[in-house]
Amino acid sequence: MAGGEQTVRLFFALWPDAKVRRALDQAGRKLHAVCGGRRMRAPNLHLTLVFLGNVAVARLDELRAVTGGVSGAPFSMTLDHFGWWRHNRVAWAAPQEIPEALQGLVARLQENLRNADFVFDDRPVFVPHVTLLRNARCNEIEMPPMMPLAWAVDAFVLVKSATTDTGATYEVIGRWGLSGVSEKNDAL
Repeated sequence: MAGGEQTVRLFFALWPDAKVRRALDQAGRKLHAVCGGRRMRAPNLHLTLVFLGNVAVARLDELRAVTGGVSGAPFSMTLDHFGWWRHNRVAWAAPQEIPEALQGLVARLQENLRNADFVFDDRPVFVPHVTLLRNARCNEIEMPPMMPLAWAVDAFVLVKSATTDTGATYEVIGRWGLSGVSEKNDAL
């Protein structure tokens, strides 16, 4: 991006409703008792679909238009196990079985972004998870079982991330039903 161009840090995500958010927060408390670390704040809990990073503010309307072309049907998934990655000390909750509808949603979103020349974190394998702890020190043998948590998904969101003195804050700036119809597109 050209020097001085205004950007915002963005990602697409599944955003839990209040009931799922409370259950994820409780799961984070349970995991924290075993792994320590820093719990994610409840308002920040989400499942990232595609991480864009810094995007020029001038391209936001284009991004919203590209996203409006993504369609899919609502689906359900069950977050049913904890895990952690030693390399970045992140502990998480995830589905053991990844719904095909979720994989398809991510693939269509990535394809539309790629076709519009948006740059994003294009990892070869999508690993759906909700980060619950950072700086965790887990022992896989002591990892507690997770009470299965059903999550009905009928939309995905565009989120703006900002770093403040108290940590990251996330603001939903766009919401799309899985039918591809835009439900909310706030201006920045």
